[in-house]
Amino acid sequence: MQNGVRLTPSREMEDALMYLPRRGVTGYTKGQIIFEEHNPSKGLHLVVQGRVKVFIPLDNGAQTVVDIFTTDDFFGEHALLGDSQLPERAVALDPVSLMSWTSQEIEEQVERQPRLGVALLQMLVKRVLDYEERLQSFAVDKTPERVVRSLLRFADRLGTRSEDGAITIPPLTHQILSEFVGTSREIVTFHMNHLRQKGYLRYSRKGIQIYVEALREHLQQRVGQESGWKVNEPDQRSTAIDQP
Repeated sequence: MQNGVRLTPSREMEDALMYLPRRGVTGYTKGQIIFEEHNPSKGLHLVVQGRVKVFIPLDNGAQTVVDIFTTDDFFGEHALLGDSQLPERAVALDPVSLMSWTSQEIEEQVERQPRLGVALLQMLVKRVLDYEERLQSFAVDKTPERVVRSLLRFADRLGTRSEDGAITIPPLTHQILSEFVGTSREIVTFHMNHLRQKGYLRYSRKGIQIYVEALREHLQQRVGQESGWKVNEPDQRSTAIDQP
């Protein structure tokens, strides 16, 4: 498994938006539900502005974050399967603007523009490979490594480089990170504080600054040590403050 390094395609990726007709933009307020299991996605959505969290609610009231989608990302692709009853929800993390196409519109456009089919296939294969890497991390990594991998992934997907060389990503609460990593908010807070104390990142309510090269090297060192992370995780009943 790669140590936080993203796969680089060996061929040029098609841009699906080049083959899709422009649509009017629909706005959603922060916290608004975009689709859910009782009102599922009717097609493919493109994020024009803002961030969208797609997640699966669990029976115990918790949730698993599938991904965070931002500007120029497509989501809602399961609608292309037809009337599939997937327990998936999408919510706006910020004020969000979306451009959307129904499944029928996508199918008709693929018939007119076959390269759109290639573009969507490339996008979905890349997404499957990314989820495969996450599943492998769940199987073999301890929680600290999963936290680091998630930070590196979000830096790659959501980040912009700052003047000091750090990659800045928009604020993400420790609750969202815990739902993405598969642990408790308190444990994520503990490891985030540890990484901040070591100088691998800084964070506030305005965003997270990640020193990617140093954090990637740190991950490689951790993976290479059979003894694992030599700190004790806190009791999950900790009252640590959830801060971005």
